[in-house]
Amino acid sequence: MKLTALDKLVAGACLWAGILLILSTIFEPTPENLTLAVSITLSGAYTWLLYLTRSRWMGIFTTNPPRGAFLVGSLNAAVIETLFLVVEKIFGAVGVAAHPNLLIDLLITMPWYLGMIWIFVRVQKEERFTPGAVLLLGAVYELGADGIIGGLIFPTITGSPPDFLGYGAFMVLAVFWQFIPVYSSMVLPPAWILASQKEPSPPSRPRWLRGFLPLLWMIPYLLYVMLLFFLISALGI
Repeated sequence: MKLTALDKLVAGACLWAGILLILSTIFEPTPENLTLAVSITLSGAYTWLLYLTRSRWMGIFTTNPPRGAFLVGSLNAAVIETLFLVVEKIFGAVGVAAHPNLLIDLLITMPWYLGMIWIFVRVQKEERFTPGAVLLLGAVYELGADGIIGGLIFPTITGSPPDFLGYGAFMVLAVFWQFIPVYSSMVLPPAWILASQKEPSPPSRPRWLRGFLPLLWMIPYLLYVMLLFFLISALGI
């Protein structure tokens, strides 16, 4: 497949993210920065591994491509979430994963992944965004979950709002681009599976807004996670 300008832009953004991760670990080698650097790098490497071995596993999921795409994306979400927690424990970091207990961590995060991937698969089935666009959309989805809900809404509700201007600048310049490899295995392999279907009729005009539909899942997910954290706090887990 010929790379589009957007594909090349996303490749450059991943390189920029990698440089920032290296610099952060050199100048501030905290357990949290080391955890992020290793986890994000391994997330991207995992997607590359899936790409290189796609001839061995994709056939299992192409009998029913939409269902297979959802299953693969969901499985990869659980793998990445587990990866972050394991690396966090290796380096002795705190607060990188959603919760230090894996089962509770998955209970917190998997509903977001499942809803987001379910909607994405239905959108990608019709739109067939290019690999670069898919990766960029994955970063947007993590921006919604970790950036907006986890970084803005939840801290504000709990009485510790961030510096919105500084947070926004840091997100745009650095963190957003690091989201690309993190969500790559959740959105790109499902796109490969859906590509095995007959190409849909192209729309009369670009429908980029449809790519943002998974963000609507933020509304019910926020209600869910607020209730869940209330129960966790009440039970002292």
